[in-house]
Amino acid sequence: MLASLLALAAASAAGAADGAGDVQPFAVRGPSGTAAQQPITFALSPQPDTPDASPRTQISFLGGPPRALGPITVIGSRSGQHPGRLRSYVAAPGASFVPNRPFLPGETVRVRVDAKAGGLSTPLSFRFTVAQRSPFPAPPRTAVTVGRSRTQSFRSQPALHPPDVFVTKNVAGTAPGDIFVGALSHLGPSGNAVSQQGPMIFDSRGGLVYFHPLRGRTKAENFRVQNLHGAPVLTWWQGRINPLGFGQGEGLIYDSSYRLLARVPGGNGERPDLHEFLVTPGGTAWVTSYVPVRADLRSVGGSVNAPLLDSIIQEIDIKTGLVMYEWHPLGHVPLRETHTSFQRGVSFNPFHVNSVQVLGPDTILVSARNTWAIYEVSVTTGRVLGRLGGKHSTFRLLSGARFAWQHDAQLRPDGTVSMFDDEASPVVGRQSRGLVLGIDISSRVAAVAHQYLHASPPLLTGSQGSVQNLPNGNEFVGWGGEPYFSEYAPDGGLLFDGHLPRGVQSYRAFRFPWVGRPGDHPSVAARSAAGGRTVVYASWNGATEVARWQVLAGPDPLTLTPIAAAPRRGFETAIDVQTTQPLLAVRAFDSSGTDLGTSVAVRR
Repeated sequence: MLASLLALAAASAAGAADGAGDVQPFAVRGPSGTAAQQPITFALSPQPDTPDASPRTQISFLGGPPRALGPITVIGSRSGQHPGRLRSYVAAPGASFVPNRPFLPGETVRVRVDAKAGGLSTPLSFRFTVAQRSPFPAPPRTAVTVGRSRTQSFRSQPALHPPDVFVTKNVAGTAPGDIFVGALSHLGPSGNAVSQQGPMIFDSRGGLVYFHPLRGRTKAENFRVQNLHGAPVLTWWQGRINPLGFGQGEGLIYDSSYRLLARVPGGNGERPDLHEFLVTPGGTAWVTSYVPVRADLRSVGGSVNAPLLDSIIQEIDIKTGLVMYEWHPLGHVPLRETHTSFQRGVSFNPFHVNSVQVLGPDTILVSARNTWAIYEVSVTTGRVLGRLGGKHSTFRLLSGARFAWQHDAQLRPDGTVSMFDDEASPVVGRQSRGLVLGIDISSRVAAVAHQYLHASPPLLTGSQGSVQNLPNGNEFVGWGGEPYFSEYAPDGGLLFDGHLPRGVQSYRAFRFPWVGRPGDHPSVAARSAAGGRTVVYASWNGATEVARWQVLAGPDPLTLTPIAAAPRRGFETAIDVQTTQPLLAVRAFDSSGTDLGTSVAVRR
């Protein structure tokens, strides 16, 4: 697997030294009664010598039963001893020591686990530093030019006004499934969004399947299907977005009936950022958070106590909300690896982590936009095991393989690495692309295996983007800051292309099979038309199995009888009927004739 091979190659790669010293795993003997008292390795958070832990941090021991730990002593250099309690995780072995009160900014915290009671191989003692926070950076005062967005309207769902979807190409060979975007609308001169925004599903013809409208300045990003405890779920990040490109919000998980299952608000006092919300089948969530701290920036031309944005990664136990693991680029990635420049009066953003992939029980793959690099990181030690791209790449990038400001890095089962190569903000290339790199371990080189360009119009994306490998071998590319989404055949041929209106975009775009069975009733509206006719409008937001609609009429809700039927035609189906009855309703059927649900009755 590439993860271990990257680590092997990195061991002797010149110039790829870590930003911090090696951290040895914390190993203990198993408690009495376990098989042969085998050693247990814990991953610690905050990791030893972390320079900017949260004042509200937990101390996490991931990887073994809590009973393998002895009494825990936690002492702040200024705040003194911190009593607390040990709370176990549900999704994995381990526990967090949760202090009863916060630490003080800038102090050193020492942690000791007693060797006698825990049966440790060696007594555990480590320390970390608590961050000195800086204010969240103010957004730049720049004007955004937006046009009037085209929106959709429905008589049966008058509260829904999602943006229009324009499909310009849709030929045979696309993968099955619908398209998932987090429609994000710029603000117009009045401060209002130019269209409703929120999680949105539509089919390959651009027909709406599901829309979850959000109010005010609340945004939704990273909308997709994931697996939780063996069942497909809908997930997205929701919150406010700073114009500098990071957010503060929470992760949301919904079931196939569009009912909220869980909120993931982040941990250790941090709020999740929009860039990653990765749910694991076992019940954990990986999130990113952007944290403004003060740091020594003399190595990049700054001062000893200047503002910096660290972009940390957390794994959170969904059931308990406990932080199981936390990784900080600051302290592990040297600041000089960045391609951004320090500017006085501006919060320095050297890393800008934007994707996380779990490679195995001890390794994750991390994309850092502002270093132009993808990192393999050891969960146990926090050490960077290998780099792809950037200033100290473990692998030499052959012609055309250099990437810049990338998003959505993924290691694939065949050993290739995919990403969205932005090439802009600031501009360093002519065109953005979906990029797949082949890795030659023996010669330590990376070469272009495939690239996917948008020819008409050519697209150069200043932010965001995604590349999804579909089950049939196709590639689905979301163009981020440009409101396009495209599907390519394995040979690079364009099979599907579409876009949202100008002024609307989606951080990532995906194609997934999805079966939605809403927990509410279908919606209906009726209006009188010429010639004594009545037009009935039927829809059911999120229902994917409706094949046919039946119209019911009667004098009261208990005596409705069928009077007409019609096949489903898009999100909302209009059906002409002739009736003098005062009440009308609609009933949905699937392709086999199964009754899926009936609306409430309405008057004409």
